[in-house]
This record gives sequence, C-alpha cells and structure tokens, in this order.
Amino acid sequence: MTRPVLIATKGHPATGKSTLALALSRRLGWPLIDKDDAKDLTLDLPDANRRAYAIMWRIVERQIELGLGVIAVSPLSKASEFELARRIARRHGGRLLVVETRLGDEEWRRRLEARPPEESRHKVHGWAQMKATLRRYAGSWSYRIPPRQHAPVDAARPVSEAVRIVLRRLGL
Repeated sequence: MTRPVLIATKGHPATGKSTLALALSRRLGWPLIDKDDAKDLTLDLPDANRRAYAIMWRIVERQIELGLGVIAVSPLSKASEFELARRIARRHGGRLLVVETRLGDEEWRRRLEARPPEESRHKVHGWAQMKATLRRYAGSWSYRIPPRQHAPVDAARPVSEAVRIVLRRLGL
C-alpha cells in the first residue's frame, strides 16, 4: 500500500483554490473535501466557521485513515490549521503537501470584484470587503511551511500548468 497524500490548499479568497482543487480531484480521482460546502450548511449555527473546519478535517481524516489521497480546500489561514493537517497526515502514515494559490493584486482584485454577491452568503465579494477581512486576519496567514510540504502556484497561469506543478511535486 502506498502512503496516502493529503493535499491542503492555502490562499486568500478568489485566488483559485477551488478551481485548482477540482482539476486535481478530477485528474487524480481523489475525494475533494471543501470547507465551504460544510459552511454553506452550518452558516445559521453559532460559530459556523469553526464547525465547518471541524467537519472538513473529520472527513479528511477518515479518507487518510482509509489510505486514500484526499484534497482539503480551505484558506488554511492559520498556522494551527496547518499543524492540524500535519498531525492528520502523520497520524496515518501519510504525506502532506500544501498547495498555495497566489495572485498579483490587480488580478486578485479583478476576480473579487467579478464575484456575484448571490454566489454565496459567506464568501468575500469585492476588494473593500477583502481588505477588511485581511485586517481581521491580522497576518495570521503568514507562517512558515517547510519547503518539502509547500507548493506555491501562480494562479494567474493556466490551471493545467498548476496541476502539472502539483503532480510533479507528488512524483506523479
């Protein structure tokens, strides 16, 4: 049996995490577990975001425990979330690769402004809302990830190129 792999996405809203994760899931045939799917269903409950993360990580851990590769989609905006992903992979003899989507401000702003507000009640829409969100984050997204576990990708490039980068990092 090969070591299961946990791909955890990292990146700000509208930087292409979900698009890349979907392409990877289709290419690899691995389950995709998206924190936003859980949040959509818990939004009216107290502490919806914390609950959504807890649901995502529980399902991710089950997949890794079964020996499956899995893709977890979230901003991974806190070091504590990264550490949890590391513990889950390690606990089940798996490997972790954090795929971080990055964009220049101009393209990032364009994507945020293009997001229709009716797309989701909880997603960030527009540059002003993103700036307010970043202030609330207070730099929590800026933490060190060991290079062997980190695959930054330029999300302005074609998705197919990002998929190739990730597959190469996985040795596939």
